Amino acid sequence: MIFLSKKLSLIIIALSTLCYAQQPDFNKLDEFFNVLDENNKLMGTMTITNHNAVVYNKAIGFSDVGTKTKNTNATKFRIGSITKAFTAVMIFQLVDEGRITLETPLSKFYPTIPQADNIKIANLLNHSSGLYNITNDPKFGDWMLMHSSKKMMLPRIFNYDLDFNPGEQTAYSNTNYMLLGYIIEILDKSIYAQSLERRIVEKINLSNTYYGGKIRAKANESHSYSVENQNWSIQQETDMSNPGGAGAIVSTSKDLTTFMNALFDGKLISASSFEAMKKTSNNEVCHGLFYANMNGVDLYASEGGIDGFQSMLIHVPKTKITIALTANALDFSKMRIILTAFAASNGQPITLPIFTKMELTEAQVQLYEGEYACEEVPYKLIFKANGTILLGAPEQSNLKELTPTKQHQFTFDTLGIVLDFYPETGLVRFTKADDKPLLFKKL
Repeated sequence: MIFLSKKLSLIIIALSTLCYAQQPDFNKLDEFFNVLDENNKLMGTMTITNHNAVVYNKAIGFSDVGTKTKNTNATKFRIGSITKAFTAVMIFQLVDEGRITLETPLSKFYPTIPQADNIKIANLLNHSSGLYNITNDPKFGDWMLMHSSKKMMLPRIFNYDLDFNPGEQTAYSNTNYMLLGYIIEILDKSIYAQSLERRIVEKINLSNTYYGGKIRAKANESHSYSVENQNWSIQQETDMSNPGGAGAIVSTSKDLTTFMNALFDGKLISASSFEAMKKTSNNEVCHGLFYANMNGVDLYASEGGIDGFQSMLIHVPKTKITIALTANALDFSKMRIILTAFAASNGQPITLPIFTKMELTEAQVQLYEGEYACEEVPYKLIFKANGTILLGAPEQSNLKELTPTKQHQFTFDTLGIVLDFYPETGLVRFTKADDKPLLFKKL
């Protein structure tokens, strides 16, 4: 997995129904995490704060599976695109210092980028620049594991035309925050790591947050893993020179809650800059965060993923609850973990997951093979038998192992997907989290 962030609208809208404070039930949340741990569904940590006070800390799994080194609340993780929130804060600090404005054109720094005169700093912050997402480059896999200097990265960016005219649309692009990271370095006349240390880390005493490098187990940094054949398999390491200001920070769940609380307490940027940072471009994308409002409750969030790492950071100003999840292995729905944590924080009922797996014969698995289409979506679902295992995914995606949970039902817990097959009619019902179920027909 690379340093991309998925849309958070479904997650934070769902969270907005869970913001009515009652007595928390963290014992039940412990049970929830223990079930995930026992079934190899998650390795990582979670921190929850209420009015800046830590009310819950949990660590499960291993930071290093090979040496059986356990994750602790001090274990450090790559946080992927949550880095963007840190980068945005530093840009707004530069705005406060009068060294840049939201209307400053990109051409001031990189005049040869297409339409650089029309791309403003604000467009980079809220993903409305139109710049091609360089991590979608077909050759990205060739260079993501190797060091990339700015002299190497910039021509890759220059080679692409804009996807749309600046300001006309919003489309998530890591390129925006890579360039913002470079701009911070130009204006500070230092490397990003030094700016991060001076502008944020030292200011709010983040003891375990810094620009990452090669993973160092002796420094209490975790490796990342994915599930292969029901076991954790160590993942490759993206060279952190590539994500830069878009995804290169290492941190802990506790430090992330400290950062978010400091931001909302006015300790990092001016009140005017904070209001500008929270301003949305399309009712969801802010200038460094994501936003939703439901029934008058505001929610702000950031999410990250890089290699096998997954992270999420949520803040509810009304209740002053902040939740941070940092994971180095995940085979379960990240949305469900966050929703469960919010439910526990508000004393609402928690449903513990049940992991049962049926043993199927090769003949039984072959019943589900084939291509399935749905009139409501433009893609097909592909299923392939591999002995007694069923693999599946949308077309043009990598096939994933599906878990048989009961007769004619399979799940893919990482994304909260449930597949109910009806072999007699050639139908399969596809349900993802709280989305409307879709009915696919075998071709």
